[in-house]
Amino acid sequence: MAGTLLAFIAMAFALVKVYDKGKDQKPLQYADVPQETINWINSLGEGLGDIFSTFDPTPIPTPWDNSDDLGQKPEAGLEKLEDDYFIVYHPESLSQKAQLTLRLAHEAIPRMESVVGKYYYPEDMNGRKVAIYLTQGQKDFNKLMGRFGLKRNFDNVDGITIYTISPAGLYLKGIALKGSSVFRNDNYHREVQWHEMTHYCFAASLDYSQSINLPAWCTEGIAEYTGIASRRPTFSTSEIARLRQDCHLSDATFPLVFEVYAGGHSIFCHMEDSYRKEGVKNFLQTLYHKGIPTSLQENFGTTVSTFEGDWKANLDKFRR
Repeated sequence: MAGTLLAFIAMAFALVKVYDKGKDQKPLQYADVPQETINWINSLGEGLGDIFSTFDPTPIPTPWDNSDDLGQKPEAGLEKLEDDYFIVYHPESLSQKAQLTLRLAHEAIPRMESVVGKYYYPEDMNGRKVAIYLTQGQKDFNKLMGRFGLKRNFDNVDGITIYTISPAGLYLKGIALKGSSVFRNDNYHREVQWHEMTHYCFAASLDYSQSINLPAWCTEGIAEYTGIASRRPTFSTSEIARLRQDCHLSDATFPLVFEVYAGGHSIFCHMEDSYRKEGVKNFLQTLYHKGIPTSLQENFGTTVSTFEGDWKANLDKFRR
């Protein structure tokens, strides 16, 4: 009897140890991620765009806090401006820009909620705050990207969003802004920063247990639509002709950069014109779980090809 009691106590103690070890781990959100989705996640880091994502089949261990941020390392030579939601890492020379960056981050929250549908606070991300890195120019930006393990060309990138997807969910490594271009005026600073913050909220909203292979016009177009809140894109006559000739909404990407970014922006502006702002938000809410074709059908009773034709037919309203 005494032996049985001791065995029971030992087993209970072992269970408590297991619980203590695992209680701080983020619970799995996506137990089984389809291969198509994994391929799409990894493909976002292959182009010349402003997203770098990877898939990690092993759930990211704790800590999910900011203790392992590159900006926390002495060799980074960065100062930090921190509050309850954000940490802005910056060289001393950009202290004033760090203050502006923090203010713009807070101003972005209601915009994210009104379009993307939700802003992801640290409490939603296992305590992790959004880390925003500021760099002076191209050389410093390239050096920072190297610290993140990114080796491609970043000459035409003003900002970038870097994250990892695992069965435990999204882990935002950071958002980086290149000061030599972003800080030319406060309006452009806002647009680039909000664009990158949209990538974060959009990516965090997707259901990765479904098959996902979203085209570039969608991921970049919604970031432009959300980030550039004060104006619509405009095109020359020749650019409109190119959009009509080149762009097919079922393709993974469009041939030209302006077609992906400004063209994608115009797609969501056209959606707003046709179905109001609430229609755009509803489209996204369905897309997160069911994809583009189902979302177009359920929300607007249309197909990808029909919506594409309607957008192209109305491109003249964006003529400059």
